[in-house]
Amino acid sequence: MALPERTGEPGLPCQLRPRRPPAAHGVAARPARGDAGREMSTDLPGTPMQEFEIKYQVPPQRRAALETALQQRATTQRIHLQAAYFDTPGRDLARAGMALRLRKEGRRWVQTLKAGGADALTRFEHNVALGAGRPQVDPVRHAGTAPGDRLLALVQAGGGLVETYRTDVWRRLRRLRHRLGTVEMALDVGEILSGDRRLPVCEFEVELVEGQAQAVLAVAERWMNRFGLWLDVRSKAERGDRLAQGVTSVPATRASAIELPAGVGTGAAWRQVLAAAMAHLLPNVCELCEAGVQAPEADVHRVEQVHQARVALRRLRTALRFFRGWPGVPDATEAEVGIREVFAHLGQARDRDVVAALLDPVWQAHGLPPVAWKTGEGRDEVDPAAMLRGPVAQTLLLRLLRWQIEALEPGCQDPAFAARARKRIKAWHRAVARHAEDFLAMEDPQRHDLRKRIKRLRYAVDFAGGLFERRRVKAYLRALAAAQERFGEFNDLAVAQALLQGYEGPSAWFAQGWLRGRRDMALPACQGALQALAQAPRFWKKAGRA
Repeated sequence: MALPERTGEPGLPCQLRPRRPPAAHGVAARPARGDAGREMSTDLPGTPMQEFEIKYQVPPQRRAALETALQQRATTQRIHLQAAYFDTPGRDLARAGMALRLRKEGRRWVQTLKAGGADALTRFEHNVALGAGRPQVDPVRHAGTAPGDRLLALVQAGGGLVETYRTDVWRRLRRLRHRLGTVEMALDVGEILSGDRRLPVCEFEVELVEGQAQAVLAVAERWMNRFGLWLDVRSKAERGDRLAQGVTSVPATRASAIELPAGVGTGAAWRQVLAAAMAHLLPNVCELCEAGVQAPEADVHRVEQVHQARVALRRLRTALRFFRGWPGVPDATEAEVGIREVFAHLGQARDRDVVAALLDPVWQAHGLPPVAWKTGEGRDEVDPAAMLRGPVAQTLLLRLLRWQIEALEPGCQDPAFAARARKRIKAWHRAVARHAEDFLAMEDPQRHDLRKRIKRLRYAVDFAGGLFERRRVKAYLRALAAAQERFGEFNDLAVAQALLQGYEGPSAWFAQGWLRGRRDMALPACQGALQALAQAPRFWKKAGRA
């Protein structure tokens, strides 16, 4: 589906320009997604097309009820979709975030090129209708678009195209009018195939036909709550590529660097920081949700995915604090409740992982078995997947996606971001540095709070540090990273001590003594790192880059 160019006037909600010219009696709606001719490359000559949609995984036990509800008091269409996906022998298209397919839609064939968009819900899409006879794949059909030209270069350099996997899906379609626009809902049931490998597909999608993008989220929320659906930002192409490789688990997604342009306004800075947080959070959450459904024993990356999901949430909370009260930033009061709940639940899983990584080697080295956790306290009792698929986490993700859409709309243009950032970083540094001399006299809850302040300061510098002299920022970050590392080590020891309270037996007693000794050494190291940070050069005193 093509997402037209945004238009808008100051003070009015941003609207979407219809993809096609108005008909005699209003805006002409595009044909259903099963119509092979719906998005021929001649629809908007020279204009890149985008689709805006949200996709959910459907619990198997809710599939029948969802399909029944989809057909109630509405006309639906059922279409058989059979597609073959192509890539170079070295997977150059997958590495570039692109997908090229030939798909039979009913009796017609369509060749489609997809590529990444500005966010998790937006993707470039270019379709070429090819008629009824089975065609050969030809990347030249997408020439003249920026992704199409990139495709040609990759294919030529990569040695041509080979078929990598197929999809065989039955799609149930329904169009729905909402006060914010018209959307198309689709239930896809089938499988992805690569050789002898099979991966079931049971997905629910809501795609924008015309109107405001918020219509998609409004409709999706209603169906999500009704049928217990969970968000998935991974495309069929991404899942198919993994299947073709025999991959069941992927490494955690880490935070990407944020490079704000000189002179950036507050609204634009918030938009970029929020986008980076979402790009960090969503892939890890989706992988963890999947881990609870398919092959959990193969998910060797779960521990780091839990950790990175928590880091993403912490960075998001820091961004909300850092931008609080500035123009164009949403009120986060309600979202903070959901963020805290999800963060705390993931923290339970993370704490067990930390203790295992810290103490299992110690017990093994001394011939001792690990502590047998009490019922409800062991790491196996903590299920991040179930919580992340639940209503609190899924409602939170929808709220964050709404913020992303709102951040794209015209708003207050405040050019004073660098000055605001300088003032706030200075205040946050002072709140940390003033404890450099009294750290050893602090109680553990105060030390824990100080550790959180150090983390927030680190993320704030990640957000805005690029606006200042790079050499001075790097020097400050070295001291800040060292303090964060020392305090992190101390916190791991404190977490392990807290979890072992009340446990008896040789393994618990040995671990408690070992932890006390390590803790006594960690405290002076924390104070030394804190003192070095307090004396680090203040990069914010000098503006500009170098």
